[in-house]
Amino acid sequence: MKFRPVKQNRIAIGIVNQLKDAIFSGQFKSGERIPTERELTEHFQVSRVVVREAVRELEIRGLVKILQGPTGGAYVADLTFDQLNNALLDLFLCNKLSVAELIQTRILIEMEIARLAATRVNAEFARRLQEALDAEAFEDLSHAEFVFNRLMVHKILAEMCGNRLLQAIASSLHRLIGELLLEVKPVNKIIHRQEEHAEIVYAILAGNTSGAEEAMKKHLSSVGKKLIQLEEAYRKRKKLTL
Repeated sequence: MKFRPVKQNRIAIGIVNQLKDAIFSGQFKSGERIPTERELTEHFQVSRVVVREAVRELEIRGLVKILQGPTGGAYVADLTFDQLNNALLDLFLCNKLSVAELIQTRILIEMEIARLAATRVNAEFARRLQEALDAEAFEDLSHAEFVFNRLMVHKILAEMCGNRLLQAIASSLHRLIGELLLEVKPVNKIIHRQEEHAEIVYAILAGNTSGAEEAMKKHLSSVGKKLIQLEEAYRKRKKLTL
């Protein structure tokens, strides 16, 4: 690969941008090692300190992973939405986001997800949604299994909507809600009635876009009030474990 000479000002950023372009264009594929520090030093005609700074910047951005050992070096990372998940979770854990804000965002996002899902129903999605509804009636579950089952309908709908960004945002919000429910076990495990999810699912299976939106809004508004009540207990528990 040929690299262009970089001016002295902002040298590291110039290297970062060229390597980033090479990754995004597919010249370096996921799992492939980028040139070594020595090779990059020769290509760019800069010191190893500058190259090391540039590679570290790529690592911070999640574009490469640094491996140690004989076969170590900087390898192109598999880009996913995990960074979004982790960022929102960190903001929630350090009290920069409230449950009320999470619920408000869920209502906006998941009403649109429900509408889109109602336009993309097929036999496979219908089967999975029915199985997820049936699983909510299971008894003698662990708390973790209970939480998993209560979120499954929402996860399937996010997948159905066909918009990867909406799905990623919804996934991040579901992870935050799961964190809350796993830490603070609601009395009798009651967060919402199975019928609330059933109303959403059956509207979607019928292709009723407006009905799906309204059922989702009603459900999340109701469950949101209960989740907001759990936030104080969650914050207290977290402080005790720190």
